[in-house]
Parts: sequence; structure tokens; C-alpha cells
Amino acid sequence: MNHTENDNSSQSEAKKPSVIDISKRGRQKLRSRHYTEARDLFSSGLELEPENPYLLSGMGDACREIGDFVTAESCYSKLLELDKNNLFALRGLGDVCKKMSRNQEAVQLWDRYLVLRPQDKFVMTRVADSCKTLHLFDRAEAAYKEILRIAPTDRFAIAGLGDLQHRLGKDEEAIETYDKILQLDKNEIHILTIVGKLCWRISDFPRAENYFKRALVVDPQNTYALFGLGNCYRWQRQYAEALEVWQKILLISNGTQALHTRMGDAYCHLKRLPEAETSYIKSLEFGEDLFATAGLICLNCERKDWETAAKLFNRLVVSSNDLVSEIDALVKRFIRLGQRHAVIAFFQYQVSVENEAAEVLDEIKKHLERLS
Repeated sequence: MNHTENDNSSQSEAKKPSVIDISKRGRQKLRSRHYTEARDLFSSGLELEPENPYLLSGMGDACREIGDFVTAESCYSKLLELDKNNLFALRGLGDVCKKMSRNQEAVQLWDRYLVLRPQDKFVMTRVADSCKTLHLFDRAEAAYKEILRIAPTDRFAIAGLGDLQHRLGKDEEAIETYDKILQLDKNEIHILTIVGKLCWRISDFPRAENYFKRALVVDPQNTYALFGLGNCYRWQRQYAEALEVWQKILLISNGTQALHTRMGDAYCHLKRLPEAETSYIKSLEFGEDLFATAGLICLNCERKDWETAAKLFNRLVVSSNDLVSEIDALVKRFIRLGQRHAVIAFFQYQVSVENEAAEVLDEIKKHLERLS
């Protein structure tokens, strides 16, 4: 080999990037969220040094981000074989396990991490969230509260605790917790609608109304807030106000089955029967619905159109999975609409024509006895 060939060979070797350079470039790609490029760089580095902890950690992170959880798990596991207390591997492998719905393993890994770094609120939040998924509610609650002891304004912990309390039916506590987020940002519309719904659920309609109105100041076309505000009016028997709010939803969307059914009910209460019928029919375009069908039965009984009411009643009982409950719900609906006389007359008609199955007629007769 002559001098020129030796020089070219030396220059070629000098141009080869070092493992340190590869690791640095890979980390830069990770930070800029170019995960595929980062993975390729770390992979090339691992061909040179298969047990390099920085490369294994980076490769695990990159693969986790692009959804290659099998490779990510392999990298983190190998890293833990080399160092059982490697923080990056414990945290990263925990994240992979959670992504693969192996929450119990994830919590065990994060617990090991927290022994070494006990006040990492981000990992503490992961533990709390996974414990909630595992229905370890006491531990989840304790974890969220510990985070808030360290960082009282941590939004993820506040939201997580509020969601947990919501799930457990601790509505007043959930409202109080979510309000802490609103103290940080009074215009957080998602939280405003959640709290409004919680207040509605505990029948505190004036307070619910306040939250929904606050949400509509932020976003006048928010359908959740419009639907919720209309519900508040409905439960306070302010049917005209409810309809005015709900009509705004129909200006921007086709609405939902629940919306059309409730609009039908509101129109019925206001004795605006043609509009009620239209709303119930729109509801049934979405599919079968006990309340919309029951509404149409009531409406036709009010008109004394017993034949149409009977056809609708037959539609109701034919598709029923619980005949007793659905007939009971229908009767209650008549009574709530002030149509006790109408349901008696309708059931008397049904008995007289005997078009229903024996078990249906038996239920009708039982209700006639009670109503009489």
C-alpha cells in the first residue's frame, strides 16, 4: 500500500462518528421530536457498543415514542440488567408497560424509581393514574394528595383527583377539587362544563347554571354548555328558556338523540304538540328510544288518536328487553305530563281491542287497577 492509500484510509477512519457523537445527535433528534431519525442513530451506535447505557436509554425512548414497545422494552430491560437502579430505564419501562395495559408492572417499576427519587411529581402522577385504572382508589387518592402537598398547583394532580372523586360519586369533593383549577384559569372551559354537570347531578341547578353560563362566555357555541344550560332550565320547569338554548345547538349541528327527545318533552309541556311530534320523530331517526316513543304515545293519547298510540305502544313492547320496567316508565311519563286520564283511557282501549300479547295485557290490567 502506498502513502496515498494510507492517507485515504486514515481520513476515512477519522470521518467515522464516535459513539459519543452519535449519542449527542440522537438526543438532539429526540428533543426535536424526530423520533425515527433518533432511533436510527441510536441503532447505529449500538452496533458499535451494544451495552452502552446512553444509547440503550435513547433507543428505548425513541422506540417508545414511535410505538415500537417491544424494542423499547428490550432496550430498557437490558439496561436494567446492567444497572438495576437505572432511573431512565425504570421510568421508561414503566411507561411502556402502561402503554401495553400492564399497569401493575408499571406501578412496581415506578415504585422502585420513587425509592431513588421520591419527590418526582411526574412519576408520582403516573402511579396515581395507574392505581386509578387498577381500581386501587385509596392508593390513587393518597398519591394525588401527596403530589399536591409537594406542588399545590399541579394541574395534572388536581384534575386526576377530581376525576377520581367524580368516579367514586363524591360530587361535592370533586367540585371543590376542580374549582382549584378554575382558580388558576377561570376560563378553563372543559373544567367549567364538568363542574356544571356535577352541580346538575346533585340537583344544584342555580350553581350548575352559573358554570354553564361562564363556559358560554368563553365559547358561545360550546354544545356541552348549551345542552347543560338547557337541562338546568328544563329541571326548573323553564321550558321556553330551555328550548331557546337548545335551538342554538341545532344552528351548528344536527343535535343528538337525547337533545331531540328532551326538546320533544319541553314542547309537550308547553302544549306545542306539532313541534313535539317533530322532535320525537327526529330522535327516533337516530334509533329506538324508549322516551321518544313514550312521548309520541302520550302525544297521540292527548289527541285521542288511540290507534296510532297503540301502534307505537306495540313498537315499544316488541323491542323491549324489560317489559315491566318500560310499561312502568311509560305510565310515570303520562303522570308527569299531567295525563293520568289519558293513560287510563289508553289502557282501557288496549284491553278492549285485545291486540297485545297476554303478558302485555296482564301488565296493562295491573296498572289500570293501581291507577283506578
